[in-house]
Amino acid sequence: MRKIFIKLALLTTFLFNIACSEEFFNQLPTDQLSEDGFYKEGIHFEQAINDGYRLLRTVYGNYYVIGDVATDNAYTQHSSNAHDFISFNESNVNASSAVLSGIWSGSYSVIARANIVMERIETVDFDAGFKRRLIGEARFLRSLMYFNLVRIFGDVPLILKDVANPAEALSYGREPVASIYSQIIKDLKEAEEALPASYTTNEDIGRATKVAVQSLLGHIYLTQRDFSEASKKLKEALDATEYGLLPDYRDIFDADNANNREIIFAVQYARGMDPDQSSPWARAAWPNESVGTGILRLGGGNFLMTDDLDKAFEPEDLRKQMNNYDFETGYSRRYVFTRKYWDNGMTVKIDPGNDWIIYRYADILLLYAEALNELNRPSEAWNYLDQVRKRAGLTTDEAIKESQVLMKSAILNERRLELNCEGHRWFDLLRSGKLIEVMNAHFQDKALDNNQIGISSSVETYELLFPLPLYEVNLNEDKLIQNPGY
Repeated sequence: MRKIFIKLALLTTFLFNIACSEEFFNQLPTDQLSEDGFYKEGIHFEQAINDGYRLLRTVYGNYYVIGDVATDNAYTQHSSNAHDFISFNESNVNASSAVLSGIWSGSYSVIARANIVMERIETVDFDAGFKRRLIGEARFLRSLMYFNLVRIFGDVPLILKDVANPAEALSYGREPVASIYSQIIKDLKEAEEALPASYTTNEDIGRATKVAVQSLLGHIYLTQRDFSEASKKLKEALDATEYGLLPDYRDIFDADNANNREIIFAVQYARGMDPDQSSPWARAAWPNESVGTGILRLGGGNFLMTDDLDKAFEPEDLRKQMNNYDFETGYSRRYVFTRKYWDNGMTVKIDPGNDWIIYRYADILLLYAEALNELNRPSEAWNYLDQVRKRAGLTTDEAIKESQVLMKSAILNERRLELNCEGHRWFDLLRSGKLIEVMNAHFQDKALDNNQIGISSSVETYELLFPLPLYEVNLNEDKLIQNPGY
């Protein structure tokens, strides 16, 4: 499945010269596909799931704006005039945000595909193992979307069935976060039993696996502060022999090395496809100024690395090789930005095939270290932190083995460096309880210019959740009550 999404074509030819008979009017339309006439074979449900994977591109296309631009990791140039992105950078987001609307609508589109599969699949007779796997994939996709939604918006509509009409859609109000977590944990436990640890055929590589489920489930338990269950599930993911650290950090992000041993689950993209299936972040990360001499000179300037993040890397840190330092003089400012989404295989046009990584092995190592430390086992956590730092060419202070407080700080900092510009920072700060403290210190940093922090920016308690999209609230004012403060 790496670079192939099956497209369903609708026939548009109209029929003429037809007799006006009762038999004609009793037939389903023959010039187009309908839901009632489509879901008849296993392949049809696989196509629906494939479309769910495709729609992850809508969800994660601007996910970095919340995960990194809203934090001390990244910023959007004012000269880009990308006001929506700048509002996240300056903690001034409103309900009209197209970023939030895209994440909301994209997430519910994925959920809708999953619901269709789970609701209709049992009535169709085909291979039981294949059917079980598709249901497992559907449960994973739905759970992943709800995990994102509750962390971003809080209480949201919990839809578990195929919605038949607009009136039914408007009947759903906001469900408590606890209820949604209960449902997605139930779904993931069932998905874990249904999915393989990995795939070997090209058309299946990139699908959700048992290890992806364990990673998500462990992450959810950690977020809920159920550290015992989190440690168990994350350790199971780490023990899967199919996954591990790559020796060279740079190889993780190579578009020609997609779905490598370190990648547990990623949103799939490709270069050189027609229609286009390239990823958007190379342009987003490139400065909004004509710099360089290659095939990309003027980018979006939406995803630049803050000076604060740049300085957080130790001088000998090998991960700095993925930071672009090519443009330090001769321009309006010194630009540093990530090369994680730059495809070295591009030669004629900008169509990068770099995937958006949702879970990878180093991420799970650090989540597991976090769970162990929260269980007051910092000396054990040190071993997993050290694995990540060792690959980066760094040593790990052994003194932190004796301190839960120092270990917590070290893990949070390591996640910032290891997973920089991969959409994790906001959620890590939120989970740690450090978001307001860290971000308000960032906004008061006199060493950072207005491009990076804005004027008089701050994060208030109500801003730990983002506003529900205004369009959705206006459609359903009685059921979708806006988050306080917006």
